[in-house]
Amino acid sequence: MANQDLVYDITKVPELQVKQQTLYARVGDGGLKAVTVKVLSNQADYNLTGLEPRFEGVKADGTRIIDQNGGVVLDPQGGVFRYVFPKQAFTAKGDYVQAFFVLIRGNQVDSTIDLNIKVQDNQVEFGINSKDYLTEYDQLIKEVTDKEENFKNDLNQRFVNYTDRIKAAEDRMAALEARFKANDYISHSELEGFMVNHALFDLESLNK
Repeated sequence: MANQDLVYDITKVPELQVKQQTLYARVGDGGLKAVTVKVLSNQADYNLTGLEPRFEGVKADGTRIIDQNGGVVLDPQGGVFRYVFPKQAFTAKGDYVQAFFVLIRGNQVDSTIDLNIKVQDNQVEFGINSKDYLTEYDQLIKEVTDKEENFKNDLNQRFVNYTDRIKAAEDRMAALEARFKANDYISHSELEGFMVNHALFDLESLNK
């Protein structure tokens, strides 16, 4: 895995910043390109305990990336985390319009200075499409879609159970009708038991 070491002072004060490396990639790269980032605050180690690192940027073609999945804190007390770029980070040729890391805890947010990212052309591979990549939004959409699918499956199962009950009751009614036609009468207790056990409109069971 290719890795570059970066150092940022979270104050964003220019005089406190270490000389920045430019990140180079090619369209189609991703998954094997990483950066190890050390975060300082006034040149002292920045405590990352409880913070979540994310990468945010606007690619050369104007599409955005907000990725909360690629970062992992390696040394909270020392202010060190690693970030692995996904393929969606390198889908547009050219320089990033803007890119930076954010550190999040609930509604609290801080960010690094801008990164310099240059993405070279790829004239060999085809079908690499650039689009917005928003992992938090995509995850929310998946959760909603999964809930809708589970609800549909549950509703379908209830419908199947209900139709099975109706079929069983209809079969039982047909059997009773055949007995009547054959003058094979049933007792009051048999009829009462049938009505209790095979009611077509058992609302309580339908609501379970």
